[in-house]
Amino acid sequence: MKQAIIIGTRPDRTKQFNNCWNSIKSPYLKIAIDCDGYEIGKIKWVIDHTDIDEFVFLQDSVEIKDNTLFDVCFSTTHSVSICDYPNPFGCYLGKYKRSVLEKIDLPNIKTKVDSVDYESRFFIDYTRYEKLDQVGGSLANVENYVEKWGHKVMKIENEYLIKYKSIWTRDML
Repeated sequence: MKQAIIIGTRPDRTKQFNNCWNSIKSPYLKIAIDCDGYEIGKIKWVIDHTDIDEFVFLQDSVEIKDNTLFDVCFSTTHSVSICDYPNPFGCYLGKYKRSVLEKIDLPNIKTKVDSVDYESRFFIDYTRYEKLDQVGGSLANVENYVEKWGHKVMKIENEYLIKYKSIWTRDML
């Protein structure tokens, strides 16, 4: 079975990407993806351009605290949600299976608003075909703000990772 860690990024996010990439100390293949379509575009890219069977998808704004996260995710036969807020697969963080994704008609996401709107729908579409396990404690929004990469971000974390959110309300889109 081919497994990988996928990091979704953009050219203007070098600092975030380097922080994420360098925090991953794991023997699993790491692949950075920069393409259109926000998170779903990057997930579709994996399906269309690789033969990877299952992968953990991370945004570049994630920093890994405990790399056993990947062993936990890849040791289960189910798909895995890494972020539970606002629903499972929040921020699109999780372990995905090609066999499930190929059954879903993934939309072409054009805007950040579309990506945020589809986030909850994606969870519903995915779980029609596969039971999810949840790994790690809650990553719900909290009133914890820090300066990172030259601007204010919300810092949420559990035992496995830190997620730095640049957008935490719909008004910020």
